[in-house]
Amino acid sequence: MEAKRPDQNRETITVKLHHEPELKDPYLFAAWSGMGNVALGAARYMREKLGAELFAEIDLAESFRFSGVSVRDDGTVESPMLTILPRNEFYCWKNRGSAHDVIIFIGEAQPSGMEYELAHKVIEVGEKFKVKRVYTAAAFALPIKISQESKVHCVATSVELIGDLKGFDLKVMTGGSISGLNGFLLGIAKEKGIEGVCLLGEMPNYLTHVEYPKASYAVLSVLSEILDMHIDLDELLAVARYQEGKLKRYIKKIEEQLRQLQLQQALEEEKPKVLH
Repeated sequence: MEAKRPDQNRETITVKLHHEPELKDPYLFAAWSGMGNVALGAARYMREKLGAELFAEIDLAESFRFSGVSVRDDGTVESPMLTILPRNEFYCWKNRGSAHDVIIFIGEAQPSGMEYELAHKVIEVGEKFKVKRVYTAAAFALPIKISQESKVHCVATSVELIGDLKGFDLKVMTGGSISGLNGFLLGIAKEKGIEGVCLLGEMPNYLTHVEYPKASYAVLSVLSEILDMHIDLDELLAVARYQEGKLKRYIKKIEEQLRQLQLQQALEEEKPKVLH
C-alpha cells in the first residue's frame, strides 16, 4: 500500500527570497547534516571558498518541531523558544568558465517529520531557476581504517546519468539505501523529472558520530571536477589530515588503556586463591 503523502496544498514552510539572481542553466548542490557531516562539510567549504552569495532561505519558524532543549553551563535548560533554529539557506555563484552557474543549499539540521515538505520546497526553488540537475552528498560507512583513502561512490536517477559519471573514477553503489534528506531529495527530484546524483564519501563505520573531513574532501574533489569549478582544496585537506592525526592518537590511547585493563585482569586471575 502506498504511503500517504502530506497535503502539498497546505503551506507549512515558506521561502524568503532576498533577491532573484540571474543564473545561467544552474545546477543545485543541496546538503544537510548527516553521518560524519560529509555533505555539510563539503557544502560549507564550497560556499566559503567560492564566496557564494546568499539569496534565499527557508523559514521553519512556524512549523519546526523541537526534539530537545539546550542546557546551560549551570545545568539549567533554555526555553525552547530561545533555542536558535537551524538555518536553511540558498547561495548562488556564477561560474564564468562553465555553461552552468551553481546554487548551493545548506540545511544545518534534518527536522523530523518534515522531510517531504522540506525536500519539495528545495526542489521548488530549483524549478524556479530552471535547475535540470541536483547533486547531494553523503557518507558511505565501511569497515576501513582511518589511514585509508576515502573513495567516492555514486548513485543517480537514471542509467544514462550513471554512464556519464563513469569518467570521474567513481564506484557505483548497487544496493542498500541512503538515509535522510541527502538521499530523499533525489527521489523527489526524480518525481519532478529533474536529474539527480548523490556522491558518497567512504568513512570508517565506527566513526560516523564524528566529523570526517577526509570524506568531504574526497566528495568535493570529484564534485568540483564534475561542475568544472576551480576550488582551492588545500585548506580542507589540511583539516582532514589534522583530524586524522587526532583520531589516530585517540584510538591509540584507547587501545593502550584496553591493553592495561587486560593485563590487570590477567594478573588478577594468576593470583593464588586463598582458602578459608
